[in-house]
Amino acid sequence: MRTHTASRRHLLQAALACGLAAAAPWATAQSTPQAGAQGGAQAVGSGPSLDLMVRHTSVSLGADGVKRTAEFSERVHRRPQMVWIERVIPPHAHSDEEHAKGHKAHKHLDVAAAARWVTRDERGEPRLRLVSAEDKVVIDIARTDYGNVGFDGSWPAAWHLIDPAVLQQLKAAAPVGDTTTYTRQEANNRLTVVWNHKLMVPVSVESSGPQGSRKTVVQAIPAPATPPWTRLDGYGKKDYSDYLD
Repeated sequence: MRTHTASRRHLLQAALACGLAAAAPWATAQSTPQAGAQGGAQAVGSGPSLDLMVRHTSVSLGADGVKRTAEFSERVHRRPQMVWIERVIPPHAHSDEEHAKGHKAHKHLDVAAAARWVTRDERGEPRLRLVSAEDKVVIDIARTDYGNVGFDGSWPAAWHLIDPAVLQQLKAAAPVGDTTTYTRQEANNRLTVVWNHKLMVPVSVESSGPQGSRKTVVQAIPAPATPPWTRLDGYGKKDYSDYLD
């Protein structure tokens, strides 16, 4: 989605991949926050363990006049010093035959379909691994390759879904229960974040402009009986560079 200023481009940078990728286009704050919301950037990295369904919808208007809608969902599991994000893949949406083409050593890596396993080390730095249940492999991603898989390297953005410092750039309404609505209007572009102060994650995020809109809705779901990161026995290990020709 096009914007009119460099600051807006930074705030709404494209990356609907976590975390997350994936961080969302509004996930990372500018280096110099504006006066605005109070308290949103406090206690970064705090908040309870959570299990969430995150639904993304984007609508874009092309130069050909065609409006296109894209939708996808992710399950997010947040635990102390760890975030697991996995794309919800409908049955038969992924072609096993197409995925299996090519020599095994150079097999295609489906970055979007792989789960993102973000942990935090003793220095507070994030570590990213991709987990392919289809190939039964855990892929370690070097920091120099974060950009290649759509990860911005921000632990606050991974833990909170967006960096809480973003809220300092927005105008806060009066709190309602555990939530506060934050907005920013710039020319024809608008950003709205409904933030849950108790859970330390957004309830919803909406951005809109002349070329389209994006909306993310976050809902709590039951914790899995067997967490996916505990089911990795027998998985192989690779580096991201193993997939590069």
